[in-house]
Amino acid sequence: MTPQYKVPESTEIVRYIFKNKFTVLGVPFAVSVIVAIITLFIPNKYTSTANLFPSQRPSLGLDLFSEQGGLSTIASSVLGGNSDETNKYIVLLSSYSTSKKVIDKFNLVEVYEVSDADDPDGDAIEILLERSTFEGLEEGNFVISVLDESPTRAKNMANYYVQLLNELNTKIVSNDARLYREFLELRYNQLVLELDSLQSEYIDLQKKYGVFELPEQVKGYFNLMGLLTAQQLEAEVKLNVLSETVSKSSELYKNQLVQYEAISNKLNELYNDENPKNIVLNFNSLAEVGSQYFSLVYQLEIQIEIQKFLLPLYEQAKMEEAKSFPIVSVIDEPREAIEKTSPKRFIIVILTGISSFIFTLSFLVFKYNFTINREFIESLNR
Repeated sequence: MTPQYKVPESTEIVRYIFKNKFTVLGVPFAVSVIVAIITLFIPNKYTSTANLFPSQRPSLGLDLFSEQGGLSTIASSVLGGNSDETNKYIVLLSSYSTSKKVIDKFNLVEVYEVSDADDPDGDAIEILLERSTFEGLEEGNFVISVLDESPTRAKNMANYYVQLLNELNTKIVSNDARLYREFLELRYNQLVLELDSLQSEYIDLQKKYGVFELPEQVKGYFNLMGLLTAQQLEAEVKLNVLSETVSKSSELYKNQLVQYEAISNKLNELYNDENPKNIVLNFNSLAEVGSQYFSLVYQLEIQIEIQKFLLPLYEQAKMEEAKSFPIVSVIDEPREAIEKTSPKRFIIVILTGISSFIFTLSFLVFKYNFTINREFIESLNR
């Protein structure tokens, strides 16, 4: 007859466990004691934390680093909004160059005992990043935490991270400012050359045609011609009156005739001036020269306005390149921790004891089930 599988009853299981109570309690206790002893050989680790806040940059004149424009827009300044700042800090601090400087400064290859590894620097950086935490908080501050076996070294490493963060930012911002300054300098020098060229053309035009202020000069000449024309008419009227009242051989008539002829001759001279340098009265060339004159004046005014706009930017760019501000201000400086961060020996022992207790119970239940169903299990193997 084939043996049947027996489902163990809970009371029987409890009775069996109680029968082996020393095993149920003894094994977890023994394991906990062993683990407690082992944890004594795990070195203590301490955490040092730096609490930082983004620095407020003073605005000097045209702020090239403002969020609305200037260098931050043209040259992609490092500074940004809160989330962007946090991401930027994490990128800078987690970069290979930053980590390499930290492991070199504190000789972490030896401290982490990876000098015999295939890639000592890479392994040391991996351990360093596991023990370093960079986190932006909702309040806007940024926290750098370093875990190390030495509380003094943890503090010094946190301080060094803050130093590197400011140094890297200064380097990036200075580089952006230098590129922007070089761009403005090139454009400003080009503008100066263009202004010199236009001014030379303007001076040559003045010397060639005697043009200084063309609108005022033309207006002045036309006023003069109008005045002489009025005087000519007045002299002509007087001469006609005298011709009817006095003899043409009289001195009065002769004097009036001389005056009329003098005015007429001057007007004819002005209207028929063929001197090419007298551009104001050379009406055939007035339009062409006037066009050149006003074109030069227009270009000069544009270049002068560009210079007025460009020069302050150029001077500000030189100031931005020369100055440097820390990217973050330290709210709470890192300090040497008094209490260790890890290992949490008590928690480790308690969790190990509970796990051992559960494992032992499971083993006894399995063993009891195997015992009462031995014949059934053996029959399956036949």
